[in-house]
Amino acid sequence: MGLEKAQIVRSLAGRDSGGLLCVMDAQDGWLLLADGKRRRVARPKRKQEKHVQPVGSWNHPVMEKVRTGQPVRDRELRAALAAFREEMEV
Repeated sequence: MGLEKAQIVRSLAGRDSGGLLCVMDAQDGWLLLADGKRRRVARPKRKQEKHVQPVGSWNHPVMEKVRTGQPVRDRELRAALAAFREEMEV
């Protein structure tokens, strides 16, 4: 698939299926995913690429911080994902 940092994905398998997550890091077919609530930025979920569906990338200041490797707080990530979810619904 070739997913990169700061992309937004939807989980297809596991307890978090259906949820939106942000790719914090990607390497060798594995992703580190966080949503700021169930999966905190400090302890991202490790998941195979085949178990997620790319939803898209988004130009948001928080996603830019993730892309550049700056520290991101859980609160910021939750707010960014909520704003993305609202934008998708419209």
